[in-house]
Amino acid sequence: MPDAMRPGSVIADYDRDSIHTLPLTVLPVSNAALSRARLIRNHRLETRVELFRETGIGSGQIAIDEIPDFFTGDVAALHDDMALLRRIGQLPALDPYTLRIGLRQAGVDVLSLEALQLSPAKRAELLPLMRNITRPLIVHLYGDGRAAADDLDGIIRLIAYPDTPRVRARIRSMAEALQISVDALPDMLEDYGDTYLALSYYRSYFQYALPVIGRILEWMREVRTESFLRTDANAQRTFQQVEDVLAHVTGSVTRRFEGFDRHTVVNWDRVTVGTFAQVRELISQHQQSLAAVLCGLTVKIYEWEQRFPNGGGSPDKRAEFVATDLRPGLDGLWALERRAPRFEAGLAAPGQRRSGGTA
Repeated sequence: MPDAMRPGSVIADYDRDSIHTLPLTVLPVSNAALSRARLIRNHRLETRVELFRETGIGSGQIAIDEIPDFFTGDVAALHDDMALLRRIGQLPALDPYTLRIGLRQAGVDVLSLEALQLSPAKRAELLPLMRNITRPLIVHLYGDGRAAADDLDGIIRLIAYPDTPRVRARIRSMAEALQISVDALPDMLEDYGDTYLALSYYRSYFQYALPVIGRILEWMREVRTESFLRTDANAQRTFQQVEDVLAHVTGSVTRRFEGFDRHTVVNWDRVTVGTFAQVRELISQHQQSLAAVLCGLTVKIYEWEQRFPNGGGSPDKRAEFVATDLRPGLDGLWALERRAPRFEAGLAAPGQRRSGGTA
């Protein structure tokens, strides 16, 4: 397998943590000039090679098939580069979790790919979203909810080096329930934490998007009801279509995260060997559709924020943006969301029991 990591590559945290951009320096792209570009998902939900992005100038983008028109070099190698980019470009998003899956399927070695790890700053930002697993685990180990750590890494260190007989006894009991050795417990919890971190990553994008979408909808309603556009049937129809899709998509994603809140909280007193596998499988079922929908929403709102940083804009400019920039691709996002997995009513949370059943 080719290794996707270029020696000496320096990846900006923005690209490292992004759901919609990928610096090509992290891929085994043979053309040196091409490797300095980025693969992006733009606001029309198209995958493009971004040659440059500058404030006041904008973004210079080309289709993957247009690469030979802009880059010279060995023709066969360039076609190999294009084949790889086409495959990556078909992924639902360009975030680290989706890319790991896609690169493995493309035969690219990602085992040592440090570039596909979230930045330390992003991991710290996501910690509050992981308290569904960290706080109950602290309570289980310490009884009163007080401990010297409030993040998974800190808890794993405490498990590796317990400081009281009571904590050591509870760690032994947990390891027995999971049918593993005490020494293997930190690695198992770290693996589970990485899975939950992926869910927290997607949740963070949705938490950012939701209020911005609310502002976009209000921005649309201003001219829809208070300008000459209120008598423009075409504009009204477009506004209504966009509003309906955004409302349906955000409502559906909200319900999915509410489902995760119900079904991924572990009862550590009843944890079993199947608990982590159940959570991992649940998150895995939703990963691709969440990535695709949140990537699409993200690029839409980023474009709106760049074009209308303070809101405003004439009725004509708003109507044009909604029709030519906001609406394209939204029906596809809604179709993806409609096909996404749903949570079963009454499904027991990991480590808990269904009524009348077993854990």
